[in-house]
Amino acid sequence: MRSMFSHPAVLFLWIQSSSGWMHPKCQIYDSSEDLEHIPTWICSHIPHHAERYTAACQDVTAIEEDLLGLPPNINTLCIYMTHGENRSMSLGFFSRFQDLEYLYIDGCFTQILPTANSHLPNLQHMYLGKWEMDSDCCDCHIGPHTFRDLVKLSHLTLWSYRLPAMSPDVFHGIPLLQSLIIREPCLEDLSEIACRIMNIKSLVRLYVDAANIRSLNISNCSVLNTNESMTPVFINLASVALSFDEITHIDEGSLAWLQNLTRLTGDFSQKVLLDLPLSGIKQIQVLSCYGINVIDIESICNVVFLLSIKKLFVNNANTSSLSMSSIELCTGLEYMYLSVPLSFHPTTHLDWHFISSLKNLNQLNIVGLEDNRLDICSFQKQPITWLTNLTFGLKNQMLFAKEFICLVKLQYLDIKHNLISNIEDFAFLGLTNLESLDITSNKITQINANTFYGLHSLTWLDLRNNPLIHNIEAMSFAHLMSLRQVFLGQVHNPLTEPVINLNLTLIFGGILSQLTRLYISSAMRPMQLTIGSNITSKQNLSLQLKGQTVSFQDCDRPFFQSVTHLHADAEEFLCGSEFMGKYFTSVETFDYRSKLSAKRVDLTSINQLIHLRKLTLRQVDLLIQRSADIIFHNLTKLEVLELDNCRIYSLEGSLTKDLKSLKRVYLHIENIYNVFYSFTEPLSSLKLLTFDNLQMFCSCDNAWLITWAKGCRQVEVIMLGSYSKTGMYALEDLICLSDNGIDTPYFVRYTEANCTTEVGFVLFVATGLGVLFFMLVVLVHNLAGPYLLPLYHITLGWLLEAMRSNTRGRYHYDAFVSYSGKDERWVEEELLPNLEQRGPPFLRLCLHSRDFQLGKDIVENITDSLYRSRHTLCLVSRHYLHSNWCSLEMKLATYRLQLEQRDILLLVFLEKIPPRRLSAHHRLARLLKTRTYLDWPQDPHQHQAFWDRLWAKLKPPTEHEIRG
Repeated sequence: MRSMFSHPAVLFLWIQSSSGWMHPKCQIYDSSEDLEHIPTWICSHIPHHAERYTAACQDVTAIEEDLLGLPPNINTLCIYMTHGENRSMSLGFFSRFQDLEYLYIDGCFTQILPTANSHLPNLQHMYLGKWEMDSDCCDCHIGPHTFRDLVKLSHLTLWSYRLPAMSPDVFHGIPLLQSLIIREPCLEDLSEIACRIMNIKSLVRLYVDAANIRSLNISNCSVLNTNESMTPVFINLASVALSFDEITHIDEGSLAWLQNLTRLTGDFSQKVLLDLPLSGIKQIQVLSCYGINVIDIESICNVVFLLSIKKLFVNNANTSSLSMSSIELCTGLEYMYLSVPLSFHPTTHLDWHFISSLKNLNQLNIVGLEDNRLDICSFQKQPITWLTNLTFGLKNQMLFAKEFICLVKLQYLDIKHNLISNIEDFAFLGLTNLESLDITSNKITQINANTFYGLHSLTWLDLRNNPLIHNIEAMSFAHLMSLRQVFLGQVHNPLTEPVINLNLTLIFGGILSQLTRLYISSAMRPMQLTIGSNITSKQNLSLQLKGQTVSFQDCDRPFFQSVTHLHADAEEFLCGSEFMGKYFTSVETFDYRSKLSAKRVDLTSINQLIHLRKLTLRQVDLLIQRSADIIFHNLTKLEVLELDNCRIYSLEGSLTKDLKSLKRVYLHIENIYNVFYSFTEPLSSLKLLTFDNLQMFCSCDNAWLITWAKGCRQVEVIMLGSYSKTGMYALEDLICLSDNGIDTPYFVRYTEANCTTEVGFVLFVATGLGVLFFMLVVLVHNLAGPYLLPLYHITLGWLLEAMRSNTRGRYHYDAFVSYSGKDERWVEEELLPNLEQRGPPFLRLCLHSRDFQLGKDIVENITDSLYRSRHTLCLVSRHYLHSNWCSLEMKLATYRLQLEQRDILLLVFLEKIPPRRLSAHHRLARLLKTRTYLDWPQDPHQHQAFWDRLWAKLKPPTEHEIRG
């Protein structure tokens, strides 16, 4: 049956999503990445779209109580009721969700009440179902006007809801209803449905799956036919599908109200099947028959002819009756599927002449025959130009030469799951249009150079699960110039050798460079592959390899650089004694399955695969690696990391330090381990973290996980496991392993008892430290008050510079110019043209009038600019001496000079200033005693020498000067 909870157990920790909402019963998905991670069984009948805002609610007992608090802008709402609850439900509750488009409810109610003057203006799809296994139908009363206010409802599905319990006109008043799906309605008469839908003029699609109906009777709608002018209207129905179990009787005219059927499925005996044309149906596009009653082909074709059937599926056909005469009335068929039941034994030889009569047949599928010969073309004088797809399941063991030569238009040939052990040379000759050949799960033991001769259009060749015990002949695939995807296995050749050796260039020739997918399996035997040439692939190749061990003889071939998707399933994946992975330098997805018992091979070279976007390690023992964390370094593009059934000591920040792009992490670790907080700190892009069977130590080092999982808005945490009978457990049910290795207490309770600090003690310590800090601040202010402000700005500038990671050789400006605003004309006319416009190198000066950031504190602007400049150039004038801002700039510059002990301060006097006036400025006076300064010459002929000297002092040092 179809249990909704047949999916593996999943626990959602109800944490805040990126929207900021959290709810004890519901999980909210509000982005395209979130929707990618919705388990397949959630909202399974509703397509997920990134633009929709989805809420999935489980274990709901009372909708109006349990769903309070959901955000009102939900687009898709999926509700899973607790089985056994039996209450009424009002659609009016959902009117608060004015954007609701999809409503999915799995559960049973005693009645469903209308919206009561409230509206759901955007609801388009509604599903009401009951998924309990082996349970009775849901006896839910739904009145005549329940759905009347759902003005945009276009798709309605009812599953296991007893239709007779509803009002006869339950579907009336839904103006835009186009699709109606009724499954298991618990009724025995199809007219019960006909009477309820007879006047829905907008209905386009109808699907009915009613296992309880055994007889198709004439429709009787007397309950609604109170007005003689009322007649059924089904003129808009474009698709009608009916599915039944065993039908024992068909009344004449019983389906006349439908006229045309898209699909009819049921268990029909031959007698009942022959009565089908009398039901009033004029045409059926697809007929599907199954059961244990064997039906002759001639009877089937009689129905096919009378009902203009195009596609036929028969699981109980008597294929021994296949002949040109019996098949004549099936000439309109485009698709035929015939399967012989196990209880029926046909003749030992099938007469394939019937194909020549089916001129419209595109696809033929015949399975279950005990035939020993396949002579489709032996009787054909003319090519069969109509058949494009052929699938057969026979017991014959050999394909002979020119077996399919008449099927000149065949594009798809499926002969999997047969007993074919030998294929003669030229067996597929003539199939020049064949694109796909599937020979999986046969008994083929060898491949010769001419086995696939003539398949010039072949793009897909699947040979998996065949015991290839002989050598594959050279150039066996070289002539298949269109081949893109090849699947080889199980390669066992030769049995006498301990290692299977395959030279890929020898086997594939030049087409090796054109492949987009290559799969080679040696099952449980060691395999060594050789490229054998410097061939370079023209495609982005997906390479899948499987064997006990897989090794390469010539690892540095350019062919490996074309592999973008790599899957290796082997205990050891080697180049000599080294790990082979590092040679696939362009790989973007790497899936490696080893064995926990495998010998140690250093996997560190994985960190050289810098283009990796997805890395999956399965059954890899990281405990035996010298430095397991180094394996994941340098993988800055990695978005998905999966550790499945692996071993590792602990998860910490040294492992994830470079994984800045990581979005999804899946962890299924075999051993008990720790998860440190530093593990998640570097993961700035993380969206989903999944723990499968989480086994942690009872340690306070892991206690952060509880708080983090509940409070992190960006990351969704999913727990998979089997702690409870249902497989779903709350975070409070997570257990841990104690130090004695025996006890397994609940982790949340353990952390509460052992990892929390006394509140009183914390308050005492905080108060004491606060008083001490206050006293220290007062003391420092009294002793060093005048020095605090400059010290603050110096410290701030130093910190800002350190945060920018600037060094002494790298600055944003060559010089910060400290000058008075009244001297700005000289700066613009003299300084800038002679310094910034001279080069190379060209100097970059920082001016407060041009380069300070708007809106920023002026002191911060000065400090920031000063520390981002290699030098400070002070233009001293009388105006400069009278400016408080200039005084502050010089003060900060001198503090920096004292701190760095470098020649970073330059003084230029724009005019002659008497010594008596300079004596009042102590800081400047002291600088003049210890530092050389420049005077602006009054003689214009000396200006050039002035600028040369100043420019040489300010220009950045060369690399040679820095090294020296």
